Amino acid sequence: MKIRVLSLFDGISVGMLALKRAGFEVERYYASEIKAKAMKCSFNNWGDSIEQIGDVRNVDGRKYDVDILIGGSPCQNFSRARTSHCNVIDGLAGEQSSLFFEYLRILKENRPKYFFLENVWMPVDDQKIINRLLGVEPIRANSSLVSYQQRDRLYWTNIPGIELPEDRHINFQDYKDTDEEYCDRFMVKRTPSRERMWGDGNGECPNVTNREKINCITLKQDRWKNSGLVEYKDFCRYLTTRELEIGQTLPVGYTAGLTKNEAEDVIGDAWTADMIAHFFGYLKKDMEKTAGEQEETT
Repeated sequence: MKIRVLSLFDGISVGMLALKRAGFEVERYYASEIKAKAMKCSFNNWGDSIEQIGDVRNVDGRKYDVDILIGGSPCQNFSRARTSHCNVIDGLAGEQSSLFFEYLRILKENRPKYFFLENVWMPVDDQKIINRLLGVEPIRANSSLVSYQQRDRLYWTNIPGIELPEDRHINFQDYKDTDEEYCDRFMVKRTPSRERMWGDGNGECPNVTNREKINCITLKQDRWKNSGLVEYKDFCRYLTTRELEIGQTLPVGYTAGLTKNEAEDVIGDAWTADMIAHFFGYLKKDMEKTAGEQEETT
């Protein structure tokens, strides 16, 4: 089944990866992205099959003949963590999350048969506004069903018949890195702030040394609520790049060519590939059904 795609806020092109895993032959994949390290990662994996089209604010949706519009607009202002600092207007009009309205504009310009939008779990008032503008209720799904990462997200789509995946019971302990030479690269340097962060395994950041699931992978692994720290030698370490990639169900080495910090940044921005592939499996079924019905009438 061939498909043509317009991907906004494309990041490292996990949309392409998910479509491939769902069994699609991707005929055209137009990507709107401005982060250089993300585009570098995308090119390293997909080459010229990703057609970069620049800043979403300059994209004319009428120029692209596609089957589906996909994207995950920046989420900082939508996050529940910010509700004590911003009201509903701030959530929808913040500098980054206002880009949702660029998605909406392009959706109206392009009028594809299908659309797919991802964002964080957010205040109900914000959800209701997006529900009304897109005309659908979101699907709430946690990446923990298909990975060892806790990642609670909302997905707005008109792809019919979607059901959540069965829990695969994936355990971080089965994938935790043990190679000392490799893990040494991710040791946390002892500073007063890092000691508070670790707190002998009971500090501000979660201790995932023996946990089944890590916390949500974020852009920065040295902040208050990161994906977790692992007990290591006489202190602790961050999650390795390999552990972060697997946590997002990316192929190991997907971010090769980036620095450690660049990799954790773009992985934190990314989708969980297997969750999106699961949703796109329903897209493939519906497109095949439609194609079959059209053949019967000709």
